[in-house]
Amino acid sequence: MLFDTLTTTSAEEMLDKFAIKELIEFERFCRDNALWEQMHDCYAAESYVNISWYKGDGHGFVRKSSEMKTKAIHRLNNTLVWLNGAKAIAVCMASIQSRKRFEQEEMDLLTNVKMIFRTVKDETMRWKITRLDVIYEKDSLIPSYPANRKPDFRFRESYANLSRVLEEEGYRIDLNLPGSDRPELVENLLREAQAWLA
Repeated sequence: MLFDTLTTTSAEEMLDKFAIKELIEFERFCRDNALWEQMHDCYAAESYVNISWYKGDGHGFVRKSSEMKTKAIHRLNNTLVWLNGAKAIAVCMASIQSRKRFEQEEMDLLTNVKMIFRTVKDETMRWKITRLDVIYEKDSLIPSYPANRKPDFRFRESYANLSRVLEEEGYRIDLNLPGSDRPELVENLLREAQAWLA
């Protein structure tokens, strides 16, 4: 059944697959944006996570994630869902990106993975994650700045290389955009978007 050709034979199956895909993407979104209560709610009471730095229950994984010092961003490329009644497996192709100081140099760590989520529909008819495993495919550790040039402190850390390249091409750079190094601007943007939606 797993990795057989995907077929969706009813509107109900389509809605379930969409709900599972949404659950997986929301769980990663919560992880990347420190939404710990919402992330906690993505996991079933009986759940297990088995990854490079953690093995244990899902709610413990959320707690340990909240204690991490380094921020990592997950870029999801594709999520496929195999459904069997009230159980499903979702396979999500992703890259995990983080910037770290390593051996006295700023480095970008990029890890390509397949995330295997087992999910179940609970008594409230909501899908929950019961297990997360990761298949590690390839990674790279790359200097954040060209070897012959030090960081240009005129530019913001969150988009310094982009700014440098675009300035070289003749563009004027706006240094007051939302970014991970200016969380107050991010919060303002999200508050404004929420007010617009309401």
